[in-house]
Amino acid sequence: MHQIISLGLSFAAAILFNLKAVAVASSVGNWGEALGRLLFGPVVFFFLAHTIIYGLVRAVRGKPKLASYAETKLNYIAAALTILGVMGSAASRI
Repeated sequence: MHQIISLGLSFAAAILFNLKAVAVASSVGNWGEALGRLLFGPVVFFFLAHTIIYGLVRAVRGKPKLASYAETKLNYIAAALTILGVMGSAASRI
């Protein structure tokens, strides 16, 4: 459940901060950029960040003391990093 909530927050931030740029890109016919900004970019960044964080914490604490990959609260850290990345990406275009 933690992973679904985190991905939902990341998608909401991607839609909120990239809506204008996606509308401009899709009106020109550049659907690849629009889908990349709304879907593929945040998902890839989220799972990459979560995998790195999970792997490091698992190496330090050990497997028995950590919940499963999808059920850890580390998902929220990865979501926060993803939201910061989306915000940074949106701010660089202003």
